[in-house]
Amino acid sequence: MLAFRFCTVSLFLMVAVSPLFHAPLQAQGSPARPVVAPSGRVTTSVSFDGRLMGGGRMWLNRSTSHSGPARMTLDYGQPHMRGRRIFGGLVPYDEVWRLGANLATHLTLDLDVRIGDLDIPRGMYSLYLLPRDDGAALIVNRQTRQWGTEYDPSLDFGRVELRRRALSETAQSLIISLQPNLSQGEGELPSGTLRIAWGDFEYSGEWQVTWSTGG
Repeated sequence: MLAFRFCTVSLFLMVAVSPLFHAPLQAQGSPARPVVAPSGRVTTSVSFDGRLMGGGRMWLNRSTSHSGPARMTLDYGQPHMRGRRIFGGLVPYDEVWRLGANLATHLTLDLDVRIGDLDIPRGMYSLYLLPRDDGAALIVNRQTRQWGTEYDPSLDFGRVELRRRALSETAQSLIISLQPNLSQGEGELPSGTLRIAWGDFEYSGEWQVTWSTGG
């Protein structure tokens, strides 16, 4: 079972109405401004049971205890589309993007993981994206706890090529997920797909745990 933890932002609107005094109304025929949510913070994680990782399908830990299972966790600021063109517009092609909003997007690994062809030791990293019109490069960076715009290429750990596909339904908010592979064979270590969806496109790449209980 996946352990998903979402940090949600509640937006409360308080409107004071007076029967004697009224604020100016919008001009007739002007479209009403859409109500939009501020950028919130989202955390998504996969939990692993090390005792079962050598036995196939039961590696997904069913406990939500913070002291027990190893985890692979993503924490990111979630911006919203708000009627804008995303990739190739708000997020230009061929430019490094913070992959979220506000603070940098962070990947925390309790065990060694391979994303694409990049072996990543356990630890904390920041993630950036270099989107193109035919794919993207996921950038894994050693710097952490920085503002998203404070990208230092000298601290890059490595880059991973991602696939791109058009979405059948527009993603109004940025969604980054760690989709597990539940159909893997017996004895295989945990694996899955990293998915980055926003607007009309999704970028994706494979991940796999490389730490072995047999070593």
